[in-house]
Amino acid sequence: MNNYTIKTPIWHGGKKTRAIGIAEFRLPCIVNISHKDKYGNLTYPGTFKVEKSDVEMYDRQVLRNSIKLVIIPIEDLYEKYEISDE
Repeated sequence: MNNYTIKTPIWHGGKKTRAIGIAEFRLPCIVNISHKDKYGNLTYPGTFKVEKSDVEMYDRQVLRNSIKLVIIPIEDLYEKYEISDE
């Protein structure tokens, strides 16, 4: 399973929330968000495991080169996909 680091989350305007976009062809994967606040703290700490079968209900965004992004709200990452450190 591949690991990916998201540098900056996106603004999901339709839902008015922060989200990440992952290309469908990259699933399944493990995701980290490296974005930091002005004090150097991770804004969204944690590691998340995202499976292709779990993302069917999320919106898609098609880029110019026909790549489909799955738009996953960050709050859903914490509720459904966070990997515990145990």
